[in-house]
Amino acid sequence: MNPTAEHLNQRFGTPGRLVFRTGAAGLYFAALASRYGTCELSLYGAHVLNYRPLGHVPVLFMSEQSRVERGAPFRGGIPVCWPWFGPAADPGLPLHGFARITEWCVQATAYASDSTEITLALGDTAATRRFWPHAFALTLRIVLAQSLSLELTTENRDTRPFTVSQAFHPYLRVRQIMDATVRGLDGASYRDRLSGHQGEQAGLLNIRGETDRVFTPRAPACALHDPGIGRDITVTFRGTRRLVVWNPWIDKARALSDFGDDEYARMLCLEPANTDGDEITLAPGEKHTLSLAVQATLT
Repeated sequence: MNPTAEHLNQRFGTPGRLVFRTGAAGLYFAALASRYGTCELSLYGAHVLNYRPLGHVPVLFMSEQSRVERGAPFRGGIPVCWPWFGPAADPGLPLHGFARITEWCVQATAYASDSTEITLALGDTAATRRFWPHAFALTLRIVLAQSLSLELTTENRDTRPFTVSQAFHPYLRVRQIMDATVRGLDGASYRDRLSGHQGEQAGLLNIRGETDRVFTPRAPACALHDPGIGRDITVTFRGTRRLVVWNPWIDKARALSDFGDDEYARMLCLEPANTDGDEITLAPGEKHTLSLAVQATLT
């Protein structure tokens, strides 16, 4: 039997710090608060939907056209792409895996004077084995403190090795993408997934059209500077050497049914990803953690 929001609040919640509710489509949501800000997530997909440090407008972009229904992913926030990133080898399988369209359970919550955290868990079931024939344990630890941090840990509970490609896919909000720049990628090699071109980034990255590039940064961090809002959003990551930069631009935005035609101008994705030769193979009993931290600073 699935728990109710009341049961979750009794077992894991704390008024004013972490509160569960039932929302649209019967989905469960959790609102977290700390001295530094707030965030909201859905247990469906273990999906962070909103992050707002004190004194800031929201850091994450959510499409006004996003679906809120079982069987479909949210458009925006921080999707968890697992156990594959991008399209599967079988075109009948869901894009970016099944973790983002599966209900997770609450494993634990914890509170400190300066942080609020929740850990969600997902294990193999008959439903997951329709997509992927392996035994696994997946946890996502989310900590709301001076930054918003996420740690995705995969454990192989099968009797044979398996390989995962995975990503955090954060949609970062900007006032106008043409004015925004990304720093921290200077000297990074990249592969353009649209053209196949391989090159090296020189200086700041500006977005002037559809962008889908896999970078290998020299350091595991980069920053999105947005003069329109007057803010830097720093993304720090561990557990991968790759960072994907993505914006659908005009034509692809129009082709996406869950994305507004002009919303491409208000977002950019900076995605730590185990992809492009950085996939993770785990022997039985082995674990791997992919982590992401997002911190916003007013400029």
